Amino acid sequence: MECIPIKERKKFISALKKNFLFIGTGNIIVSVVMGDDRAEWLAYKKGEVIYDYDNYKKSLGIILKGRVSVKKNKNGSVLLNTLKAGEAFGGAAIFSKTEAFIAKVKAESECYMLFIPEELLRELMILSPELNMNYVEYLADSLVFLNKRLDIFAAGGAEERTAEFLRRNSNIDENGKRIIDGLSMTKTAEYLAIGRATLYRILDNFESEGIITRNGRKIYIEKEL
Repeated sequence: MECIPIKERKKFISALKKNFLFIGTGNIIVSVVMGDDRAEWLAYKKGEVIYDYDNYKKSLGIILKGRVSVKKNKNGSVLLNTLKAGEAFGGAAIFSKTEAFIAKVKAESECYMLFIPEELLRELMILSPELNMNYVEYLADSLVFLNKRLDIFAAGGAEERTAEFLRRNSNIDENGKRIIDGLSMTKTAEYLAIGRATLYRILDNFESEGIITRNGRKIYIEKEL
């Protein structure tokens, strides 16, 4: 981890303006953040842990460039989410009274981050009603996402979790067929906390039963899972 030099920070202004927190707030809010010494601009190498259960900042972490994983369990065995540039993490923990974070956040590539601490975030909320609403919507979306993850894990064993995942992540294509396109077996297996071999076996079983058909990375759902 190292600090991003001041002269290099300006190149991230456009990325910052696209972040959910600053949408509709005008240039003044971004200008305040850019000029405030309390904001931390940090770069992480691939594989570095950014947040952990006992080591985190009371700050909103905004990804300016790169990709991070958010994993549950001390050994990081359950993938909660993968976040990319423009997305954020740590928002729910900022105003919490707990002294531990809820997951492990790790850089999956070289990452550039902006951390907005609690004190500065409170001041920004006073300056901008739009930022307040953006933050509320972010927290609401985070809650919906976590409930979705809980629904998948509450479904039961590996086969039930896989079926629930397919149900929740499929879409209707132009032909009216329910489809999942571009599925990564590695990421999906990690997301479901099962081995790749197990995932392949489950999908093979679904296909033999006529529940799904596969065409490359496309999975068509033919029957109710």
